[in-house]
Amino acid sequence: MPELSNFGAAHELESVSFFNSDQPLRLEHLRGQVVLIEFFTYTCINCIRTIPFVQQWHETYAADGLQVIGVQYPEFAFEHDFDNIQVGTSELGITYPVAIDNLGTTWRAYNQRYWPTIYLIDKTGTIRYRRIGEGAYDVTEAAIRALLAEPYLETTDEPTADTIVYVTPTTELNVRAQPDETSARLGSVTSSMTFIVLEEREGWAQIEYDDSIGWVSTDYVNRSEL
Repeated sequence: MPELSNFGAAHELESVSFFNSDQPLRLEHLRGQVVLIEFFTYTCINCIRTIPFVQQWHETYAADGLQVIGVQYPEFAFEHDFDNIQVGTSELGITYPVAIDNLGTTWRAYNQRYWPTIYLIDKTGTIRYRRIGEGAYDVTEAAIRALLAEPYLETTDEPTADTIVYVTPTTELNVRAQPDETSARLGSVTSSMTFIVLEEREGWAQIEYDDSIGWVSTDYVNRSEL
């Protein structure tokens, strides 16, 4: 049996944009599932060697209640670019959700120092296992299986979370500095991305984009609530 510890309650994911997910993921909405979080960056050689194992666990245990989430925290400037991240993760064969942590908010919340680091969070939201670096894949898989086997008694007295609004573009959209078509263009977002809405104003949605805050027109987005 693997050694399962209690590292305390897992800090909530702070990312507002994701690849491979039709909505932002929050740990508070994943109670009853085992969550594997891997901090990585797509050009790190140690991460590249670890990701096939993480992908295999996703494919093997998702139906049993395992939710895998990659947290992409960049080491180099070019790793901040959304297009580069999309190409890099796709080439690595990643199909599980990837949270974009360009600002390093989640990285710092977990006191992270190394790529890759894997955390296993049990069905109650408690960190029970941590692995830094490569190797010990059999031990990590045994920990996954052990946590999946643990019973979970759902409680109903938890406070109701505030509604989260998010948008997914239906086409490539310009990101503007202000909610105005003539405002300065900060960049663009594609239909492969999902963003949490920070504010809405007369047909515009404010999102966090590539280390900054910008606005996109809601004429060509799918708007949903979580």
